[in-house]
Amino acid sequence: MLCYIFLVLSAIGSALIVFLTQIAWWWAIPLFVGLFVLINPLYFCLLWISTIFLPKKDPIDKPLKGIYFMIQFSTDWLMTLLRVKVHLNGAERFPEEPFVLVSNHLSNFDPIVVLCKIKKRKIAFISKASNFKIPVAGVYVHNAGFLAIDRENAMSALRTLKRAGEMMNREQMIMGIYPEGTRSKSGELLEFKEGAFLLAKRAGAPIVVMATHGTNQITRRMLLRRTRVDLNVLDVIDRDTVKAMPLSELALNVRTTIEKDLTDKGETA
Repeated sequence: MLCYIFLVLSAIGSALIVFLTQIAWWWAIPLFVGLFVLINPLYFCLLWISTIFLPKKDPIDKPLKGIYFMIQFSTDWLMTLLRVKVHLNGAERFPEEPFVLVSNHLSNFDPIVVLCKIKKRKIAFISKASNFKIPVAGVYVHNAGFLAIDRENAMSALRTLKRAGEMMNREQMIMGIYPEGTRSKSGELLEFKEGAFLLAKRAGAPIVVMATHGTNQITRRMLLRRTRVDLNVLDVIDRDTVKAMPLSELALNVRTTIEKDLTDKGETA
């Protein structure tokens, strides 16, 4: 939406300049392009400046009001700018209660495409600490309730999962986590770690299983070709089943479900 607003503003601005200066009408085209190119980095600069006024304390007490609107507005702008079309299939299966969202991990764009499609619910992700050092984005997601996890420190990781469960239930929000722990460069599923499933057990929450397709194409295609991304909701494991199943069985069950979807689409060997 924001990208289209910038297009409209650029068109109006170029038309006004031509009208007021009485220059040749064909100047409207380069003026339109120039204004659009100028407005986008200007918006990013305004986001950067806004981070000065956002809290930096860790941990945050609760997600900041209004932060989701800015994040979702900006992710939608970014996807439109990069010519990425995201399709969320099966969202009607989402439970109304808080849940843990798990998926395969192909790209750094994975949480971004989710954020731009889930607009009516609070959602945060558990991610590696380095992602919180990304300029602008790191400050915003921190204040949205995203949590950093240190997978090399078991006690620290458990504390993060405990905080995640408490925040899910207190704020009635979705918590996303990628069980592979890192993105797969080949597209083939890596082994699943059990943290996501331990989180669901401790929070007494259902698990929504999702397969992500196409995000690994965004970087190589950006601006040159349109990229289609599909987010397929495959299964919902209710809280009673989550509670009853051993962690290893839960992890295997979810991995098998995602692997089957990737195989059916010809994306795994």
